[in-house]
Amino acid sequence: MAIDRVSATLIALTAGVWAMVLFVAWAVVSVPTAAVDDASDAQQCDPRRPDEEQCPDGHWCVHGRCTPREEPQVAQRGEQCRDCPCDVGLQCGADLRCRPRGEPEAPAPTCGDPAVEAAVSRLTQACLQRRTSVQDRVESGEGCSADEWRALLANDDEMNSLLAAFPDRLAVYFPSGEPRARQPWPDPATRAHMVGELARHAKALREAKMLFVIGRSSPDGNPTDDHALALRRINAVERLIDQALGRDKPSERGEGPMLIGWGAPSDRPVALEAFVRNYAGTQTPIATTREASEHLAAAFAAVRAGEPIPNRRTLERDINRVVLVIPVPCAGTKEKR
Repeated sequence: MAIDRVSATLIALTAGVWAMVLFVAWAVVSVPTAAVDDASDAQQCDPRRPDEEQCPDGHWCVHGRCTPREEPQVAQRGEQCRDCPCDVGLQCGADLRCRPRGEPEAPAPTCGDPAVEAAVSRLTQACLQRRTSVQDRVESGEGCSADEWRALLANDDEMNSLLAAFPDRLAVYFPSGEPRARQPWPDPATRAHMVGELARHAKALREAKMLFVIGRSSPDGNPTDDHALALRRINAVERLIDQALGRDKPSERGEGPMLIGWGAPSDRPVALEAFVRNYAGTQTPIATTREASEHLAAAFAAVRAGEPIPNRRTLERDINRVVLVIPVPCAGTKEKR
């Protein structure tokens, strides 16, 4: 009888141990998996819907995932504001330094301006560092080819901030998804409006030494489709520029500036303050209608004034559906006299 009691006790203890082992195994395998699934579900989003309806504060939808946006640092009076916004009560001046609101605006940089000359010098240095051999320089001079400039835009994080130093930069804005593949765009009325707006800048476009044309698309689809859309936007703007300068076809560009087209990756969208500071410039936005241009101009003015921005996340989508046109007015070397 004692043996039966001992056996029963051992059996009970063994069963209890196995129950604890099974419970621990279930806790290790099942609970974390559910937590991971929940976290994964929380990060998913639909780029066709407003970000604020589906992503937490401080996030936006990038390729179907709620992605944290980087919080910029704040610059103080007299500090450089190309890469970060100015503190409360300050605004970014034409010299890219923070100054008090209401203080007289510094004159816009020109080709002889130290900031512009410094940017041109840095572009030239980047180009020379990109060249791979003496033979390259002998065959095509000290300048880079369009392909080499594209490689610099893709690989040099400083390039975009350098291009922001040129005062005649323009931004051409596109509706979502336009232009579509193998479909004509824009319609005749929209084309006439956009060509007329670009023609206002014909002198800067015609006299530039180089013309960077950088296409962007908001992260609404997969990266490959987004990049193809950015390239279609570049082609559309280059054709519009040709018409604004009185050219019927690209072969008539002749001795004009080198065109450097590059499609920026959509997985690195530009935040609103950084766009207004570095890319929007002082020129009137060029959109498909005058009303759209005025809406963007008013929104950018509100950003510069530090005012609240309604529909902020929608606006951030709009500014990433853009082609930036940056005329570089100066050569990288001193002219001989």
